[in-house]
Amino acid sequence: MLRKMIFLCVTLVFGVSGTCLDPNEKELQGICFHYVKLNMTYDDARDWCHYKNPVTPSYLAIVKNQFTANFLASYARNAFETGDGAFWIGLSRLHNWNQWTWDNGVLLDGWSNFDSQQGKTQAGEKISNGQWTTFDGTEKMYFACSYDPKIPPTFAPITTTKPPTTTTTTTGKPTTTGE
Repeated sequence: MLRKMIFLCVTLVFGVSGTCLDPNEKELQGICFHYVKLNMTYDDARDWCHYKNPVTPSYLAIVKNQFTANFLASYARNAFETGDGAFWIGLSRLHNWNQWTWDNGVLLDGWSNFDSQQGKTQAGEKISNGQWTTFDGTEKMYFACSYDPKIPPTFAPITTTKPPTTTTTTTGKPTTTGE
């Protein structure tokens, strides 16, 4: 009886794997990557990952090391059916002089995979070699999203504020002053 309970506990603890929520996604080191073959600007791609991913909310792809960069580029060739071009990853900065920040808010620190082109504010990864290059964000490219299947991110809903409208109505007859 005790053996069965221990086995059950071990199965529950270790049997809950971090497998991806969609069988078409690729998992590496506990992170799932979702390749999206839609041409979008950087902001639209990020919003798609955050709010429109039918699997779960996610980030634009976060690339933690060279192994991950190579992995992403390798699968991008198949997913996007090309060996050229680049796709959006979740790395950006507000201005040329600001530090690079991942879509999850973590600063790029230590490891970097940039080629010599760092003059713009959003990063894409080259499909041919896995290196990062910069864009101004208005280009439309395919992209990859990423999430931890054990702890998917959550995002506040998009809110749009419209200016209030006021309607003025008058009732009764206008009054006149005069002689």
